[in-house]
Amino acid sequence: MRDGELNRIRRAFDHKAPGYDAGMRRGERKLGTWRARLVGDLEGRVLEIGIGTGATLPHYGAGVQLTGIDLSPEMLRQAHLRAESLDMAVDLHTMDAQSLALDGASFDAVVFALSLCTIPDARAALLEAVRVARPGCPVRYLEHVRSRILPVALIQDVFNPLTVLLQHDHLNRRTGDLARNAGVEDLNEDRWFLGVMSLGLGRAP
Repeated sequence: MRDGELNRIRRAFDHKAPGYDAGMRRGERKLGTWRARLVGDLEGRVLEIGIGTGATLPHYGAGVQLTGIDLSPEMLRQAHLRAESLDMAVDLHTMDAQSLALDGASFDAVVFALSLCTIPDARAALLEAVRVARPGCPVRYLEHVRSRILPVALIQDVFNPLTVLLQHDHLNRRTGDLARNAGVEDLNEDRWFLGVMSLGLGRAP
């Protein structure tokens, strides 16, 4: 069941990859500031889980040793092209976020940018993030989540089955609760857009 679901998600994002950035362009103008807050101050060896087309790449500081993983080879192809255009070295790998083929306590920071909504078992991915992060190092996410404003949250609940079916996109995840449950400590969430968007800044235990 899990492999079948991953294969469906992989095929969907392989298909979307060539036009993905064009479709996101309007939203990216607003998200750029938040991406910069997510990664702009990071140093050392950084892992981005679900790097997609590499939209976060321009916001990393100089000297970061970046590893990016994604389920979709075609999305990674776009990330490689973006890295080349930025003259930026990035180590890219096709990998399941729920089961990382990476050593424990080997990264100085781990981040997710708009990927926890798609990963089937977000808690498993967060557990893996905590596992591969060095103790006390940043574990962060930029994500749409279930709003704290009840009428908005109820609308998300209604539409969630449809968006999961059509886009593999979970609208109503309580990502902060999942992160804390996975062991992320000192988590601070900055919310905007009616509480739907969240920048979560925490650290590994």
